[in-house]
Amino acid sequence: VWISDEVMPLSPGRLADVVGQQFAAFEATHPGLTIEILPKKATGQGGIEDLLTTASAVAPAVLPDLVVVDTQVLPIIARKGLTWPLDDLVSVEIQDDLYPFALQAGIVDEQWMGVQFEAHGLQHALYNPTKISAAPQTWDDLYASGATLIFPAAGREGMVNDAFLIQYLSTGASLVDEGGRPALSTEALTEVLTYYRQGIERGTILTETVEKATVEQCWPKFLQAEVTMSHISSDLYLSVLTGVPASVPTRDGMAVVLSRGHAWALTARDPKRQALAGQLLEWLLNPVNVNDWNAAAGSLPTRRAAFERLERSAYVTFMYGQLETAIPYAQSETHRDIYRAMQQAVDAVLRQETPPETAAASILAAVNQETP
Repeated sequence: VWISDEVMPLSPGRLADVVGQQFAAFEATHPGLTIEILPKKATGQGGIEDLLTTASAVAPAVLPDLVVVDTQVLPIIARKGLTWPLDDLVSVEIQDDLYPFALQAGIVDEQWMGVQFEAHGLQHALYNPTKISAAPQTWDDLYASGATLIFPAAGREGMVNDAFLIQYLSTGASLVDEGGRPALSTEALTEVLTYYRQGIERGTILTETVEKATVEQCWPKFLQAEVTMSHISSDLYLSVLTGVPASVPTRDGMAVVLSRGHAWALTARDPKRQALAGQLLEWLLNPVNVNDWNAAAGSLPTRRAAFERLERSAYVTFMYGQLETAIPYAQSETHRDIYRAMQQAVDAVLRQETPPETAAASILAAVNQETP
């Protein structure tokens, strides 16, 4: 088994213990079986994709039976013929129990090629209940509440932050069409950028938002009660458990979160090893095991049955509903072109250098120029 070093702990600790115990328990039910767990680099030279590609051509005997990869990597290795469909090896019960975003993340060219078993980095909001009694659902609600808001608007590696994508996608607009070509809505882009401009002008959105690249950079403002609402990630919230979780206020109150995560994929070529790998996946995807793994990792499960076994805290109840409408974060080259163009427009509007309409038009012009 090869596991991305983003997931597999390289040093002793709770997560390492949980992972080791789960594999050991499976071995105990299969006398004579030994599972070798090998952490591998997530990306780049010597990473899982690189090693699978190289080994499949020159040394197939060293290929693993199962791999854990980022959901962004899964389509790449699947389209190279390095993974096998799971439909006949993993039960329909598990497939049907996955949240829609997790099932979608595992489908490659209409085949079920991976099982996303953890979700992380889901950006939502939280608010201070001593400042407002309830979370605003829409932009109008936000203005009427008198709340102040901070979120990460600075791009990372030149690409737009999730905060803008949440707003744009909540309007029902698309990023690409079925053929993977840009399919942006000028109206939706203009509306979101206008909201940004008006939020700054009204004092609702903090001006320093444009300088924040991560939710961690926004956190001190909320912790010190200098702002009513802030964006936060699921990872950070699970580590601090402060403030009341809420959906990000959007145009019509449509809740959207973007999911990232890791998935199991089958790489065994021998039918007998495939069958055994399928049994191991069933074991690891058991709701109890999923919850133990995710709790130790500080991430969220992707099975409804796993959520239903968790203690019904306010956050579990909140995220149980949020995940029903979660969307897998997409990062094709076309998406990256779009994200870069969006970030330039966001920056120009928040710095009050460009009108929203002009900024929206610049996004379409840049994308149309960069993507044939």
